[in-house]
Amino acid sequence: VFSSSKETCTDWHANLSPPVLEALQILKFSYKQDWLDFTSHLVAEETNYNISEPVSRNAIDELVAAGKLDEFA
Repeated sequence: VFSSSKETCTDWHANLSPPVLEALQILKFSYKQDWLDFTSHLVAEETNYNISEPVSRNAIDELVAAGKLDEFA
């Protein structure tokens, strides 16, 4: 299960206590198995981009310049 322990148990990490080393290995294993996800809240959803207030002229110009006319629908 802890095949990557050699990466953690180096001379550089030798001053870590056994309980801390064990916790680190469990965290690494959980992260690699996608049990821990620290970035899910960073994913943008379409609802984040809905405009509910009046659109500025500058925003309209940017959309037209980018060829994103379907955004006006």
